[in-house]
Amino acid sequence: MTTTAKAWHLALAIVSGSACAGALAQEFSYSGFGTVGAAVSNKDYKYQRFITDNGTVKRDSVLGVQFDAKFSSQWSATLQAKVAPAADNDSKWETSAAWAFVSWRPSNEWLIRAGKVRLPLYLFSENLDVGQSYEFVRMPTEMYSILPNTDIAGLYVTRNWALDSGDLSLDVYSGRAPTVMQRSYSRDTGTAFISVTTRVTGGVLTLRAEDSTWRLGLHHAKSDFNDDQIQAPATIQNIPLGGGYNVYLPTAFVREFRNDIVTFGFDISLPSDWRLIGEFERNFQRDIALGANTAGGYLSVLRKMDRITPYVTIASLKTVGSAARTRQKIADVVAPPLAEAGQRQLLDTTPFYDQYSLSLGASYALTPQSKLKGEWMHTWIGKGSAMVDSPAGAGPVTNDTIDVLSLSYNFVF
Repeated sequence: MTTTAKAWHLALAIVSGSACAGALAQEFSYSGFGTVGAAVSNKDYKYQRFITDNGTVKRDSVLGVQFDAKFSSQWSATLQAKVAPAADNDSKWETSAAWAFVSWRPSNEWLIRAGKVRLPLYLFSENLDVGQSYEFVRMPTEMYSILPNTDIAGLYVTRNWALDSGDLSLDVYSGRAPTVMQRSYSRDTGTAFISVTTRVTGGVLTLRAEDSTWRLGLHHAKSDFNDDQIQAPATIQNIPLGGGYNVYLPTAFVREFRNDIVTFGFDISLPSDWRLIGEFERNFQRDIALGANTAGGYLSVLRKMDRITPYVTIASLKTVGSAARTRQKIADVVAPPLAEAGQRQLLDTTPFYDQYSLSLGASYALTPQSKLKGEWMHTWIGKGSAMVDSPAGAGPVTNDTIDVLSLSYNFVF
């Protein structure tokens, strides 16, 4: 049994029953959180998996509960379960254990967690499901979609250093997500979910000062398909057919592929209750010709005015480099009628992004435990985006705009 598997089973064994944990623990507590959100767009096609002109409550709604058991000054355990739209089905909801880990704090400087933990990929990774804890209706998808799943079973080690004006922490982690569901869409075949095993290793350096937080992360992900029959194109070749026709065909395939990801973020408090938040990523795709080789991020300006906090966010996500050039060649192909379906499938299932967005929103604190939020988001789609399900029987959505109105009620207890 691997170290990751041992850690996973240990965490589950300790937090498997709240009654047992309560009996063993010196302190036992629970809390809950939830978001009831609605979103509607001005388009009949799906955006961000669920949003259409018919409206949806699936994009942002979630309900969760967390149990914390403290066994001593050094040992504790955490279990968090949530109900949210299923990862492998657009029509269903599912209950899952988001967190299930054991914590050991041998000193004030060290913290070691083993079990199912969340990657420190973003500034708001830890509280991403708790909408009451931040002002945005949702964190910008252009940034918060680097990986389809940020919960892994593994080890997570934190080292803290106290500074004169704050503290510095280093998070180092390694773990495995055995069943990551990657959503794929084609105009001909509709939605498909592909099961992938992903191992992620990385380190994150965070500086927390009195009025700012700065974070820099380096992450390495290795993924392989759980189905032996599924492979990804490693190389693509143009095949001239004569008569002005040509097609692009894969010439080599791989079952495993790697991504190297760099993330940077900051959260700065400014005078007069202004606040500046930004996060940026560069996702380097390895091993495959048509992957998510992206550069993206967002910048937000907020101002707290008593109970209300309005904000403006600009965001962008673009596939860059050879992946973007190859995808454009496939989009421009002139295929004979018998080959059109295959070229269309290759184009649609490529994780390509070329989009920008502007969001105007606000949160209103109803109570210290609840917030009401509203947002208008305007998105520009350039040469295409995998966040859009292009309508069947039509061309891919390009050079288009999408308006989304969102409203949500967020609470903790």
